[in-house]
Amino acid sequence: MAPQSELELKGNFVSHPFAELLAEIGQARLNGSLRVSDHEKKCVVYFKSGQIVFAVSNQRSTRIFDILLRRGKLSKDDLVKIPNFSNDFEISDFLVKHRMLSQSERDLIFREQVEGIVVDILAWTNGDWIFSPLARIRDGLVFDIATAKNLLYYGRCLTPDFVLGRFRTMDETFRRSEMSELGSDLTMEEGFILSRVDQAPISATDLVSLSSMPEVKVLHSLYTLWLGGLLVRDHWNAAFSPTLVTAIKSAKLELRTEAKDRSLEKGTVPEPKPEAPIPAVPEKVVETVISLSEYLRRVENAATYYDILGVDAKAETDELKKAYLHLAKNFHPDRFRSETTENLKRIQNAFTELAHAHETLKNPESREVYDYRARKEIADREARSSTGETTTEQRTREQANENFDRGFSLLMENDIDGALPFLARAAHFSPKSAKYRAYHGRALAFDETKRHKAEAEMQAAIKLDPDNASFRIMLAEFFIQYNLMKRAEGELSRLLAIFPSNREARVLLDSLKVQSR
Repeated sequence: MAPQSELELKGNFVSHPFAELLAEIGQARLNGSLRVSDHEKKCVVYFKSGQIVFAVSNQRSTRIFDILLRRGKLSKDDLVKIPNFSNDFEISDFLVKHRMLSQSERDLIFREQVEGIVVDILAWTNGDWIFSPLARIRDGLVFDIATAKNLLYYGRCLTPDFVLGRFRTMDETFRRSEMSELGSDLTMEEGFILSRVDQAPISATDLVSLSSMPEVKVLHSLYTLWLGGLLVRDHWNAAFSPTLVTAIKSAKLELRTEAKDRSLEKGTVPEPKPEAPIPAVPEKVVETVISLSEYLRRVENAATYYDILGVDAKAETDELKKAYLHLAKNFHPDRFRSETTENLKRIQNAFTELAHAHETLKNPESREVYDYRARKEIADREARSSTGETTTEQRTREQANENFDRGFSLLMENDIDGALPFLARAAHFSPKSAKYRAYHGRALAFDETKRHKAEAEMQAAIKLDPDNASFRIMLAEFFIQYNLMKRAEGELSRLLAIFPSNREARVLLDSLKVQSR
């Protein structure tokens, strides 16, 4: 039998992120525990045949009493009646015994607790881990956790840059796994890539050639499908070598039960050591569960990126990521395909806003720039309050400005599809702004089916600001784009009648006259 120390594996999340470890353990169908730590944060995740079945953490937000308070299943008055409410098993047993909680509700709460711990660890940017096949969980504490499905959603929320960094070479190969039950939940790109992979290994390079999709989309789909357990990945920097997996499975292990139904014993599972002592009655309980409609209202009416994520402006990076992953998992557009077209568009726009907020705030440099701009905007907002505008009028103006800034940036990056919803909202919130109407029209002009709407927006901009030369040139370029040369000449002539020295209009008009000869 292999020595115990040789069966344990250690590492860190920089080399092998938590999500990848879950994918490896799942596909190897290992039993055991994964201890993870990041400074004062400590958790243990237990596996049975590769599936997560239980988890414990020393973070207060994951404790059963805190979850029950947030869910409204428990009041502060109820809490003081329980002798040891900080012990998850004792509090659940007490509630079931006194019929304050049914057995099925108890199991559901524990499943929510475990999933919450997993989501929390997925948000860690740093941390150390130890996998041990010796630490097993007793049968009574096994819960059905949708690990694969959660990892599938998690993979979709990752940024392209992160995914690209997880590939060492395009020669990595992929093959179908035995799983198929998640097929109906796939995106169109994921379904296409999965259909091109068989039992025989195929390289990432070949899949890019077969798909005619951008390389980054292929790799993102491959990575997501692999995390979700639908593909097997070969020739990459795996944490678990085939030799170690074989040794773990063949060893005659002396099993140790590490989690008891009566307590979390010292030395077996991390004891609760919150950042501050748990008070007898919690001072404040923050409600974290929101509905889709509440989420959409929050994103659409958010004054800052922090408001979108629902965190404090001083939140640490891990907290930002955790908030993002929680919202992305629950409100990813792929979960709402049956919604009406209008609602689905709102959900997609909200997810774009959510992702942009996280992308900006997760990087210290871009966050510093954003914080500076946000402080300036707040100062401007306070200055505008002296003009007599109502709160609603101020907020509408701010929303228009925020949407235009984001849409204009995307338009300058030639991301027309991304820019359109922001510019449309800017024009909607402030229909008397010539600038917003003009650039909304410019974005619409790229779609021939929207050419009439595009012209109407530009004409509206000129009517609102007839002396703006840029808007008239924009309209003339639109006419040229659709081969309406006479109308372009007429618009440029009108512009030169107002501004005879406008060099850009003169050059453009002269070039049209040369072409017409």
